[in-house]
Amino acid sequence: MIGHDVMERVKIFRVIARLNIGGPAIHTILLSSRLKSLGYETLLVAGQVGANEADMNYLAQVERVEPVIIPRLGRRLLPLSDLAAFLHILRLLFSWRPSIVHTHTAKAGAVGRAATAVYNTAQGARHRAQGIARRRFPRQGTRGQKEAIDNGKCKVVHTFHGHVLSGYFSPLKSKFFQLIEKMLAKCTDAIVVVSEAQRKELSGKYGIGKAEQYRVIPLGLNLGQFTQAATKRFTPRPDLDGKMLVAIIGRLTAIKNHSLFIESVSAIVKNQRDTRAKFLIVGDGELREDLEKMVKDLELEERVIFTGWIRDLGSLYADLDVLAVTSDNEGTPVAVIEAMAAGVPVIATDVGGVRELISEWGMGNAEWREGEFEVCERGILVRRGDRKGFAKGLKYLLEYPDECKEMGRRGQDYAIQNHTMDRLVADMDQLYQSLMPKRDKPI
Repeated sequence: MIGHDVMERVKIFRVIARLNIGGPAIHTILLSSRLKSLGYETLLVAGQVGANEADMNYLAQVERVEPVIIPRLGRRLLPLSDLAAFLHILRLLFSWRPSIVHTHTAKAGAVGRAATAVYNTAQGARHRAQGIARRRFPRQGTRGQKEAIDNGKCKVVHTFHGHVLSGYFSPLKSKFFQLIEKMLAKCTDAIVVVSEAQRKELSGKYGIGKAEQYRVIPLGLNLGQFTQAATKRFTPRPDLDGKMLVAIIGRLTAIKNHSLFIESVSAIVKNQRDTRAKFLIVGDGELREDLEKMVKDLELEERVIFTGWIRDLGSLYADLDVLAVTSDNEGTPVAVIEAMAAGVPVIATDVGGVRELISEWGMGNAEWREGEFEVCERGILVRRGDRKGFAKGLKYLLEYPDECKEMGRRGQDYAIQNHTMDRLVADMDQLYQSLMPKRDKPI
């Protein structure tokens, strides 16, 4: 990739609700870092990480990204705090004067785009006043077109990593947030989604924005540590004593539906006591105590282990035989891409963009009955919330390790071909350049 002329440096004002452990934080930090090589200048603005969440500022430090933290910008809806965050972002916009404002996640998308709408309105009024002044007093209008481009209205981009329109709130609240997203789409130049399924859902099912606003840009990650982990897989581990290892990775929150995972493990262990497998719950969150109690009540303490957050995921994937995803709603789960890059097969609920990662076959199985599962190229898909189907699918993977290995091999090939950081940076660069006004080349 060839860097852009410094004189045409594009300034990206990137906003995210918080840099907690997860795909959106990784995505925004890596983009802020890697786009520098193409001549972009980025200001990363983020809210405060919650009390029960792990912080990813360590990755920002590694990538030499210094985020501006707005303590009042967070995940929860708090009118006074949201107003304070809105005003803080507005002040930053006027002082930094970006070319593009790019928001990520629902809360930051709402507050950030609302502030940008006010900023652009003020900029438009100022430039109209300047235009009148130039016509009336031609000698004073000497700064030319370049300043009008650089200091005028900025373009607006929003990325849906997932969405909060299903599974998070009551039907009435979900309708309210759907209405807000429709309004925000009117002041957005480009809507980025991470999968084709997500585009169809947001545009078709929920009627957000226009078809021409959408850009499908799949996630891209630093896959090095995970592909290296693949070379260490299947090396004997004395502490595992030949047991297969299954893990679920993510925040311990309702939308991830860890109870489905625990219930499935219980069904497997109950019906097959000699199953040689250990089950890890990797992560932390507000539901940890409830989930630990559930494990105790089901007498699974010797099989299910709560690890908390693990920073060295490469070592984990090197020992892992299966990754489980039980979410009720997803965009594109980063853990699935990481697992595939490490050669680990996946069993997951068929939500969001998961099918596009695991299967080449169609866009879903509307005729599924309870207790069914679908064997795909890179893992297994199960209907959302289906405990019987998930337990059967997981048992299938545990009983056929050779097929597991083959799924893992195909998954690694897919991840390397489709989800690298270089590909993501190239796609985002193309999007940003398409939004910029075309300038005449210097003579």
